[in-house]
Amino acid sequence: MAGQRNVVAASLVCAALVGGLTGCGGDKADDAVIGSKLRPTASASTTAPTGLDALTARQISDKAEATLKALKAVRVEVVGISDGKPLQLKASMSTAGECAGAVSQDKQTMQFIGTHHTSYIKGNDSFWLDAGGKDGKAMVELLHGKWMQVPGDAAKDEDLRSFCDLDSFFDEMSSDDTDGTFTKGAPTTVAGQPVVTIIQKKAGESEKTTIYVAAQGEPYPLKVVVEGGDEPNTATLADFDKPVKAVAPPASQTVDMSKFTDEGGKNV
Repeated sequence: MAGQRNVVAASLVCAALVGGLTGCGGDKADDAVIGSKLRPTASASTTAPTGLDALTARQISDKAEATLKALKAVRVEVVGISDGKPLQLKASMSTAGECAGAVSQDKQTMQFIGTHHTSYIKGNDSFWLDAGGKDGKAMVELLHGKWMQVPGDAAKDEDLRSFCDLDSFFDEMSSDDTDGTFTKGAPTTVAGQPVVTIIQKKAGESEKTTIYVAAQGEPYPLKVVVEGGDEPNTATLADFDKPVKAVAPPASQTVDMSKFTDEGGKNV
């Protein structure tokens, strides 16, 4: 059969979407259900945020990035467009390599759990049928309703580390761009929390990134909205430094990856 790691890589289209979140300064996903409502979107507020007022928009953006990179764990939810198709992602991850979440696009859904030594992937029949290519039907028959167990640390797996290694995730979110403009937007709130609004625009591009930074406590970016361009998306971040519930599924619900290889470790 085709290599499972390549199968997974071909289906993780949200990696490109998450990579599009540059501008940030530049729960077992609970039940790993896709489509649940995101936290309340920003709404108008007449109360001006305090604490970051004296800083420039670029300084606030840089401060938010530094605070984000100091985290040990975070939860992110993304809704947007990737390759012209609607996509949704939910993921919790830690610097220790624990992760849990789910991604959905079109009729395909895929859930993932990463512990320190083993990764687990569960797709619906449409996911395995498409990802498996000529072996799709066989994969559906073997994996229907079950998790594929993959040995190894998910945080070090090139196909999963964007979702399972917090440092890699932050690297994708960070911006090295020095061009463009950073300006402050109107005071508002996100999920009831006062925020400082930062708007980033790159010279000669239609894309605009709006970053909502917590005005009280640690300056976390609570929400990032990318408008214009080919892949508009909205991301919300929460559960800062809260433990990730990366619990391995019961053995009765898993299929070991060794079933896809011969004794020499080659794909069959």
